[in-house]
Amino acid sequence: MSELQRLLNDPRFRATDKPKREPNAGPEANLGNVLRVVSSLNEQAPLPTPQSSPQDWDALIHRVQAAARQAREVEAQAREREERIEHVLERVRDDITASNERARIAEVQARDAQVRAEAQVMAAEERAKAAEARARAAEERARHAEEWLARVQDAIMSEFSGLTDQAAA
Repeated sequence: MSELQRLLNDPRFRATDKPKREPNAGPEANLGNVLRVVSSLNEQAPLPTPQSSPQDWDALIHRVQAAARQAREVEAQAREREERIEHVLERVRDDITASNERARIAEVQARDAQVRAEAQVMAAEERAKAAEARARAAEERARHAEEWLARVQDAIMSEFSGLTDQAAA
């Protein structure tokens, strides 16, 4: 086992084995622990010079290649997702633009319909006013004609009243 593995497996360096401290507390300064660890390292056998076989290096190269391949796959998947998201966003933007255009057209049509309706109302009001004026004029003419008829009747009655009196006698 390498020296690094031995240190990583040492319970003195495990975070789970250490007592819990307050979150804002500074690093635990215990010189005795540090000196014990250093002295225990010095007392152990000297560090061996690593003798690596070509198979170890070959395995390491394969792991690095596998990790790189995995990273490329993850990156390709991320690019693919980004492209899909961009495509969806583009469609959403297009839909929003089309909806805004339809809303604008509907507003223009509504304004045009309102203008036409207002014009029709004004024309109907003008026609009603004209009809009222014609009705007043007809009533005035009828009243005037009745007055003339009453005069004619009075004139006839006054002129011919002597004849009717003589015929009755």
